[in-house]
Amino acid sequence: MESVRIADICSQVYSGGTPTSTNSSYYDGDIPWLNTNEVNFCNIYKTNRTISEEGLKHSAAKFVPVNTIIVAMYGVTAGRSAIAKIPLTTNQACCNLVIDSKKANYQYVYYFLKQQAAHLNSLANGGAQQNLNSLLIKKYSISLPSLKEQDKIASILSVYDDLIEKNNRKIAILQEMAEELYKEWFVRFRFPGYKTARFKDGIPEGWKYRTFGEIVTCERGISYSSEEIDCEDGVNLINLKNINAYGGFRLDGTKKYNGKYKNNQVVQCGDLVMGVTDMTQDRRTVGAVALIPPFDNTCVISADLIKVVSHIDNIFIYCLCKYGYYSKFFSQFANGSNVLHLKPSSLRNQKVLIPTEELINKFVKIVKPINDTINNLNRQNDTLTQQRDLLLPRLMSGKLEVRA
Repeated sequence: MESVRIADICSQVYSGGTPTSTNSSYYDGDIPWLNTNEVNFCNIYKTNRTISEEGLKHSAAKFVPVNTIIVAMYGVTAGRSAIAKIPLTTNQACCNLVIDSKKANYQYVYYFLKQQAAHLNSLANGGAQQNLNSLLIKKYSISLPSLKEQDKIASILSVYDDLIEKNNRKIAILQEMAEELYKEWFVRFRFPGYKTARFKDGIPEGWKYRTFGEIVTCERGISYSSEEIDCEDGVNLINLKNINAYGGFRLDGTKKYNGKYKNNQVVQCGDLVMGVTDMTQDRRTVGAVALIPPFDNTCVISADLIKVVSHIDNIFIYCLCKYGYYSKFFSQFANGSNVLHLKPSSLRNQKVLIPTEELINKFVKIVKPINDTINNLNRQNDTLTQQRDLLLPRLMSGKLEVRA
C-alpha cells in the first residue's frame, strides 16, 4: 500500500470566500454557498444559503465541481469532510479537494479522511478558534492501495451511505408533509371547516393568543463535569449536539453520563426539549426544539436544554415552534458575546396563537404516524451507520481483504 500526500492525488486544492455580509445584493441568489458548519460527513445536495452573481464576483468564493471533497478547517467542525454532489461555492473555512480520477477514487479518499477526522482535528491550532489550513491538509499522508482496490472498498462502504441517504430523502419528504399541513391549517387558516368558520380580528373563532408561560413549564437540565461524561456506560445524556440546526433530533449526538440527576431531568420518548444555548452567533440551536425518539436506556438532558412540559400535545407544540416560526422568534431573546444563552423566563410573556382543542387533536392524529415513521427511519440509519463504521477501519487497514 503506497503512502502519498493529499496534494499528489489532486488536480486542484483551494478554499473559498465570503461575500461582504453588509451588502444584501450579494446573497439570496441562485448560487449554492456552503458554510463550514454544514460539513458533517455527508453528501451535499443543497446549502443553507445562496449567493448572487455579484456576490461571487466580489468575493473569493469560487465554484467547486461535483465530487469535490470538502474538508472543514475552522471551528468545531475542523477535520470533518463532505462530498459536493452539485456545483457549489464555499466559504474560506473549507478546503476543497478536486481528486484526479486517474490517481485515486474520490469516495475512497473521502472514507480515508472520515476515518482520520479526529487526527486532523487534533492538528488544528489557534486560540479560542481551532483551525486547520490548506497547506497542512495538502501535506497530509494518505495510504493508497491499487485503484481497483480503492474502487471495491468505496463500493462496499457506499452501499451503507446510499441506504442512509435514501432514508434521509424519505425523512425530508415526511417532514415537508408535516410542515405543509401545519402551515395550511394554522398559518393560512385553511383547516377543516374553514369555509364556514367565523373570524374575529383576523383569527378563527375559538382560537386564542396565550402567553407561552400559560401553556408550558420548563425543567432545566444537568450541569456536568468532563469526568462524568468520560465513560463507556451510564445513562444517555441528551445535549446540544442532539439538536439539529433550527430543530429536529440527531441520534448521533448522544453521550454517556455517570453522574447524579433528578427525576425532572429525565426525558422519555415523545418528550419535547428546547435548546437554550448556541456555541455560535448563528442562532441555529438556541430556541430550536426536538422530540425525544425511542431509547432503550434512561435519558437525561444537559443544562444546554430545557424540557418543555405542556398540557397541549407535544407534537403540536413542536410544530408550533419549528414550523410556526416561534423558535426563530424565541431565539432573538438569547444574548451573549461568544456563547448565546436563552433564559426561559424571557419567553413566559411571549404570546402564541393556540387553535381549538378539537383541531389540535385532528392535527396530531395525522402527524403522529408521520413522526413515528421518521423515528423508525432514523433508527435504521443509526444501525447502518454503526455497521459501516465497524467495516471502515478494517477495510482501510487491509485487515478485511477485498478482491479487486
